[in-house]
Amino acid sequence: MEEKIKNDLKRFSQVFFKIAIVFGAIISVLTLADSNGTIRKYLAGFFIVAMSLSGAMNVGDVGSNQETVLNLEEDLIKVVRVIDGDTIVVEPDVHVRLLGIDAPEIGECFYQESREILTELIQDKEVILEKDISDKDIFGRLLRYIFLSDNKLFVNEYLLKEGCADVLPLDRNRIYRRLLTSGRNQAITERKGMWDACEGKEKEAETIFPLETNDAPISSECLIKGNISEHGYGRTYFLPDDPTYKKVKISFNKGEQFFCTEEEAEEAGYRKATTSY
Repeated sequence: MEEKIKNDLKRFSQVFFKIAIVFGAIISVLTLADSNGTIRKYLAGFFIVAMSLSGAMNVGDVGSNQETVLNLEEDLIKVVRVIDGDTIVVEPDVHVRLLGIDAPEIGECFYQESREILTELIQDKEVILEKDISDKDIFGRLLRYIFLSDNKLFVNEYLLKEGCADVLPLDRNRIYRRLLTSGRNQAITERKGMWDACEGKEKEAETIFPLETNDAPISSECLIKGNISEHGYGRTYFLPDDPTYKKVKISFNKGEQFFCTEEEAEEAGYRKATTSY
């Protein structure tokens, strides 16, 4: 009912605007002819009323649209359609492009798979949208990070971990940059999704956006990995028999290091890993 009223007001505003244009044209002709002063006054009155009504209706409509956009940032939004592996439509018919990731385009390897995985994950579910620096792309789509409302799953990261997309190079939106890059590199290492299905994809990825550093130990006697987590776990060390040891990458540039003993790692402020991540 409310939507019908809005549409009716919009149609009426267009009618008033057209009437105002006609009145304005007549007033201009009479003014040039320098005659019918009384008629000009009446027409001018109608012109002002028509323009005022048209403007008031349009302002109400614009205000409603702005309120809808603002609510997208505050409320839980339902996903109504998945277009491809990195683009969705949320209520009320707003296109959203997932920030920081780049899924295969139509006709490319793993396009259908990435679209199906995203559809199964969020179709008809409520999500939370989070903005970074950029608001929209050149096509008018909102640029957002997306989280499932029920379990707070970070959808952008999940798609990268499953090998459904690559990270966008030279992206100025960097709130979750390291987290997204880590997920992407993990998928490449484990050859998941398109990194296994698409021939030459890994080589292409290395050229566009190199894998993060994975430095080797200096000594064969010092193999304990001292990792600085990007997931909020702090400084953690991993023993060679830990089930996640091979997945943990060490970057000397980040301040990470290898230790010879557990005592040495603990003295440096690291704690022993108790769960995988």
